[in-house]
Amino acid sequence: MKKFQGIFTVVPTFYDKTGGIDHPALERLTRHQIDSGVHGLVVLGSNGECPYLTPKLQKSAMETVIRTCAGALPVIVGINERGTEAALETAHYARNAGAGGLLLALPVFYPLDQEAVYRHYETVCNQADLPVLYYNFPSHSHLVLSPEEIARMARIKNMIGAKETIFKTSEMKALVDATNEDFSVFTGTCLNLTKTMGVGVCGAICPLPNVAPQTAVRLYEALKARDAEKSAPLQAEINKLMPLLAGSPTPHALMKEALRLLGHPVRVEVKSPLPQLTPEQAVLVKDTLVQAGLLAG
Repeated sequence: MKKFQGIFTVVPTFYDKTGGIDHPALERLTRHQIDSGVHGLVVLGSNGECPYLTPKLQKSAMETVIRTCAGALPVIVGINERGTEAALETAHYARNAGAGGLLLALPVFYPLDQEAVYRHYETVCNQADLPVLYYNFPSHSHLVLSPEEIARMARIKNMIGAKETIFKTSEMKALVDATNEDFSVFTGTCLNLTKTMGVGVCGAICPLPNVAPQTAVRLYEALKARDAEKSAPLQAEINKLMPLLAGSPTPHALMKEALRLLGHPVRVEVKSPLPQLTPEQAVLVKDTLVQAGLLAG
C-alpha cells in the first residue's frame, strides 16, 4: 500500500516586514489547504525557496506548518542540502518537529558518480527514520539519474517514492514499471496529471493547488475513478494557470502575488537572490487569474 498519494501542495514561505517567517500568513494558508481537501502539504520545497533560507528560517517555517496541521494532513519537509551531514541534520529536526516525510534533493557541486549518490540517499534514509521521497529535478539539482538508477534506490529502506519534475512521461512510466506497487511516483506538476496518471503516477506534488486546491483534488479524484467526462474540463481549468509557472524561470513571487490577489494577506517578497515581482509579471498574474475565472475582471 502506498504511503502517500493524491494532491500535495507545495506551500510558499511568507515573510514579515523584518524578513522573518510570517507565521499568521503561513497558518492561514495551511488551514485553507486543509479545508480544501488536499491530501498533504510540502513545506520547504522548491516553491518554498528552501535553498535560500537560513537554517533558522527553515526550522521556523516547518514548525509552523506542522503545528498548524496538527496531524490533519501529512507534512513532507523538503531537504535541499549539498552535504550528507547537513541533510541529516535537517532530517532529524524535521522528524522531531513531527514531519510525516521528507522530499530529499541532492544539488550537485562536485562531480558525483552513481555510487556516491546512492550512498548519500542510503545514509539519509537509514538514519532519518522517516519516509523519504526522491526529488528528481535534474534541471535544478543538476543530478541526472535514469529510471533504472532511481528504481535501484527505491529498494533502500524508507525510500517510499519519488517526485518527478521532468517533462518525459515515458520516464515516469519506466519508473512506475520498474518499482513495486507500494512505491509512490508523483508528477511535479498538475499540468500533466491526466497524462501521467494514465501511466501509473499516483498524484501530484505541485504549487498550483495553492490557488486552486479544490479543482486539483476534483481532477485527481476524477482521474482515479477513470471518469474522462469529468476529468477533461478540470484539467483544462488547471491548465489555464500555466502562466503562473511559465511566466518566469523563478515564479516564486508570481505565486505569492496570485495568492495576494485571491485574498490571502501575504507579502510577495522573496529571498535574495531570487528576483522580486516586476510590474509586467503582476499584470500577467492578474490576467491569468481572470482568464481562469478565479478573479473578477
